[in-house]
Amino acid sequence: IHEFGDHTNGCTSTGGHFNPQKCDHGAPEAEVRHFGDLGNVTADSSGVAEVNISDKYVTLTGINSVIGRAVVV
Repeated sequence: IHEFGDHTNGCTSTGGHFNPQKCDHGAPEAEVRHFGDLGNVTADSSGVAEVNISDKYVTLTGINSVIGRAVVV
């Protein structure tokens, strides 16, 4: 998850990872990490990728809401 939902110039416009707590990068299972650090998505040889992410930091409400931000794959 990135800072901005702006795709005007592709991924350049989305900013860095959403990081309201100003934490260091970390793996999705790390206690301390950017809220936007949700791991990588890998596609198969046909280009198909399936992902199911559940995360304790991502929220749709409040000051840490991800609404209006970009999900970059």
